[in-house]
Amino acid sequence: MKLKKLGAFAATGAMALALALTGCGSSNATSGSDAGSSSSDNAKVEKVDGSKKYALVKDGTLTVGTSAEYAPFEYKDDNGDYQGFDLELIKAIADKLGLDVEYVNNDFDTLVPGVASGAKYDVAIAAITDTPEREKEVAFSDSYYMDDQAIVTKVDNADITADNYSEKLNNADATIIVQSGSTAEAFAQENFPKAKIVPYKDATECFSALQSDKGDAVVTNRSVASQLTAEQFNTCHTVKQISTGEEYAIAINQGNTKLKGDINQAIKDLTDDGTVDALMAKYNIK
Repeated sequence: MKLKKLGAFAATGAMALALALTGCGSSNATSGSDAGSSSSDNAKVEKVDGSKKYALVKDGTLTVGTSAEYAPFEYKDDNGDYQGFDLELIKAIADKLGLDVEYVNNDFDTLVPGVASGAKYDVAIAAITDTPEREKEVAFSDSYYMDDQAIVTKVDNADITADNYSEKLNNADATIIVQSGSTAEAFAQENFPKAKIVPYKDATECFSALQSDKGDAVVTNRSVASQLTAEQFNTCHTVKQISTGEEYAIAINQGNTKLKGDINQAIKDLTDDGTVDALMAKYNIK
């Protein structure tokens, strides 16, 4: 993993911290119950009462927009409970700010506008890449993960390879599947302008469509492709990883400067004390 803004993560005590972290599973996105509380003895910023400290949708609660179909970053387990690297990270951040958490699950392309409105979400976390276009609507925290793009096809499709994918996909006969509103969609439009680009609402729908022969390839983030092709979509595989250096960050309303500053400090603290490394190990994120 690479980070431009934060430097290398501290690894000492990472696995112990992973066991100590409170999971995201107890949160209910519609009822507003929080995901539990946890704090680190090694944190540089003590937990405080944030109920009156920030301008929030609900006093004392960080309302978090997410799109829980993007394992290993955010998803629901078999019991319908929220899980994932992003959701545990934002829970740990909220705990440092003295706030409860409410997750609101929605389509990915609604998240940035929802934060920008100031009325729907306080923040959004969903493997969101910080881009100049999105910065016109929202502010972003410091980066917490760097990812790339991947070209995924069915295993039995021998026509598209790492050597010829650009030629094969950039033609009028090709259909490329992407998540609506994602950087993968923008990447496909820019790099395969002759192809038919078909957006779906989430990663699971994208891979299901590919598996059902509704397209020739999926363009998606490398880390997500790795997870999904190793599990429920093992009839698909990555044929090409493309280095794009996309920085994941938390979307924050532009007017909430105090919240942004404290989130950045919390990210730094959680990086320094090994919590971020522990979460990466827990969710097998490289």
